[in-house]
Order: sequence, then structure tokens, then C-alpha cells
Amino acid sequence: MMDIRDDQNLVFNITLAKFTGLYQMLNPQTIRCRGLNVHHFIMAFIVLYVCVIGMILTVSGVYYWTDNMPLSIDYIWKGITCMSMFYPMCVIVHYSNAIWDCLSITCYGFTSHSLRDRHNCIQNHWRERSVLFTTTLTVLYFTSVTMFLVSSLSLSNVILLVKNHDGSVGNYRHNIFNLYLFVSDDTYNAHYTMFYVVEALGVLSFLITLYVFDFLLVTLCLAIRCQMQMVCTAFESVGHKLLSNDLSLVDCRDEKEKSPNKHDLIHDELKTIIMDHQAVMKKYDAFFTIFKRALLLQIVVFSIGFIIVWFCFIMSFSNDERFIISRIFTVKIFSVIPSNLFKIFALCYLFGNLHDQKDSIIFALYSSNWTEMDMKCKKLILLTMKMNNANQKKLKFTRTRIVNLEMFFKYM
Repeated sequence: MMDIRDDQNLVFNITLAKFTGLYQMLNPQTIRCRGLNVHHFIMAFIVLYVCVIGMILTVSGVYYWTDNMPLSIDYIWKGITCMSMFYPMCVIVHYSNAIWDCLSITCYGFTSHSLRDRHNCIQNHWRERSVLFTTTLTVLYFTSVTMFLVSSLSLSNVILLVKNHDGSVGNYRHNIFNLYLFVSDDTYNAHYTMFYVVEALGVLSFLITLYVFDFLLVTLCLAIRCQMQMVCTAFESVGHKLLSNDLSLVDCRDEKEKSPNKHDLIHDELKTIIMDHQAVMKKYDAFFTIFKRALLLQIVVFSIGFIIVWFCFIMSFSNDERFIISRIFTVKIFSVIPSNLFKIFALCYLFGNLHDQKDSIIFALYSSNWTEMDMKCKKLILLTMKMNNANQKKLKFTRTRIVNLEMFFKYM
């Protein structure tokens, strides 16, 4: 189990997790109300608010389709993106206990070989990366949303012309989402501050849901990679240390007595590492079982959003009257492209490296000193290779299309 008091020996930025509320949402010992985690109620309210905003945006997009096509497309993809966070948050809340159990892989003592000096170096390296990545993620997310909210407020005096179904044109002040469905321009402009607060809370709520999911994803991916690398290092060293000692060439009887003992030690060490490997793969499988569908949903939604945003941005330079939009709207559309691109790239990069690390077990076994082992150890190594090859669980869209950087570049 994970010892949260020893936060220096975890591949987990637990200080930041506590500060952002992720730790309290997953910890089974958190304060409960009627048997349920209090933070689950808070997250449920946040998700519900995001979904309401998403539904309003989607309905607005359908309503303005024939009159303001760029605005309508922008509404629809933002609405779908907001509502798509409902399922990942349901997964985190529903499987919170299972996720907490998965987080035990972040412990330094998860494997039996973790106390060795070279493994401590590996774990310290991955802990530093985990803290760096999650801290950078936090700064990027909250800095971006702050700049987005401030820039929207600074443009509050800019007037957007919106064509209605009756042929009239409304003069609306620029806002974050411009949620003026069924509201006249006079009412919207008179209560601009109230609409700004509602829309700003929607942006913050969406950011929280996206941030919680990404924080958890990065932490588990890096922790699993850390433990897999430790297993690889352990496999690579098998036999080299024990069989490298020179045996006495004088006393052949002593040599015969010592050799079986050495092979028995190697066999026992192999079994211990294999048990560690199986424990890591068990967490790996549990991680995929919990997050696979949510991850694929995010990749699909952000990919579609990326294509739609590019389409609107390119069409804004055409002479088609249906796609004539203001410069501010064009800039806002373009500013979303890097964030969507980064999201898709990060997912492909993380899982591509995770898949490569899993497959490197075979090379690590081959790198051991298997040529000087007895037949019992060689058979054990061969069985381990077959067992690893039999486990082909990877994040895939189809039977052949694996989520990795190759897929990302084909998509681009």
C-alpha cells in the first residue's frame, strides 16, 4: 500500500495532488457523508455544471446554424468537448478505490529490487520527472486560463454582430463563450458582468476536470514506466555478477560443489524478478482496464475539435459569405489550435513510450548472462519471454492502429 507520509519515496507529486484536491478525491480515508466521499459530490457538481454549459453551447450551435455558420460550428465543437468530460470524471469517481490501489505502483518499495543503489537512482530520476511534468502541467493550465479570461474581459467593449432568424442583427458585447441564446442584445449587454461570471465559472470547471484527468494520467504513466525500467535493469544484471567471479582452477572438486549453488541463486533471483514483473504488469493491465475507453474518447474528441478549428480558421480567409467572421473571432479560433495539438501529442507520446518500455523486457532478458546458465534457468527465461509476448494489451483504435507517435504523425 502507498505510504503517503513518505512523499519523498513516491513517483507521485503528492503535495500538488493534495493542493489541487486529487488526493482527497481518491483517498478512501477522506471525510465521508452518508458513506460517500465528500469530494465526489464536489466533482459531480463541477461536472454537471460543465455539461450544462456544453448543452447550452450545442443547442446554440444548432440554433444559429443557418445564420452564423462559423459561430455555430464553434459552439458545437466546444459543447461536445465540454460534455465529453462527463465520462472520464465518472470513471475517476466510480473507480476511485481501484485507482488508489493502482497508485501503489508509485512507491519506491513496490518491487523487491528497489533497495539497490542503481534502482534508487532510477526511481529518483522518475520522481523528479513526475514532479516536473505535473508542476509544468499545472502552471500551463492555470496560466493559460487566466490569460484567456483576462483577454476576454479586456475585449468586453468589442461589439459582435449576430444575425437572428427574423433577419435582425444584434449588437452583443464580446464575452468568453457568448452565451446569448434567446437573450436580446440589450439584456445581454445590461447584465454583462453576470454572464461573464457564469461563463468564467464554466471555463474554470472544464479546466478542473481536464486537469484532474491529465494529472492522474501523467503520474500513472511515469510510475509504470519507472517500475518497468527497474524490472528491465534487474533482468539485464542476472548472471553477470554471480557468474563473473573466477572459480578456482586448482580444486576442481570445490568448483563442482560451488557451481550448482550459483545456478540455484540465479534461478531464485530470476523467479523474484519475474514476480516483480508480474506485479507491474498487473497494475499496467488494471490501468488500461480503467482508463482505456476514456482515453480513446478524449483522443477522438480532441482530434475532431482540432480538424474543426482548422477548418474554421482556413475558411475565415475565403470569400464565402457564410464564413465571414471578425478578426477577434479568428484569433480566438487560432489560439485553440496549439492546445488541442499538444493534448493529442502528449497522449501519443506517453503511450508510445509506455508501449516501447513494455516491449524492452524481451531485450533485457536477452541481455542477461543466459549463455552461462543451466537449462533450468534458460527455460525460465524462455517462458518469461513467451509470457511477455502473450500480453499484447496496448492502447489501440483498431487491432493494428496503436496509439503512439507514428499514429500522431500519420494523423497530422
